[in-house]
Amino acid sequence: MRGSPPIQAALVVMVLLFLLIPLHRLTERVNARETLAPAVVKPTEHVHLGLKTTAAPFRFQISYLGRTLWAGEATGAELEKDVDIDFPKEGIDLVVDATWDNPALVALQISVSPPDGTALDKTLWGRGKISDVITFKEE
Repeated sequence: MRGSPPIQAALVVMVLLFLLIPLHRLTERVNARETLAPAVVKPTEHVHLGLKTTAAPFRFQISYLGRTLWAGEATGAELEKDVDIDFPKEGIDLVVDATWDNPALVALQISVSPPDGTALDKTLWGRGKISDVITFKEE
């Protein structure tokens, strides 16, 4: 390259200084509070769960999204409980596990009443044991 080395060095320094402005803007840290919108937290809703079985006593566990909602040992054929969970319009998937000491054919009816008050029922059948995922969806 022809020309004076000090002039060439000055031109290189000027070009690098001009490139520093967009580089600084691209790598600048932005305050997280300014960029993130506040999260809208949807309050949980009261959902009514009910269990009915053809044989008692039995042990059961009902889980939702990896969290145990209700578990225990029942001596009666009917149980009810209110839980606080989200009930989206897409529905909920409950994992139901139940065992009976008697290996005979048994039925377990699970009822879910979302906040709007409609009753949704599903029945599971098994011989001494039931383990299944059931979906409750408002129609």
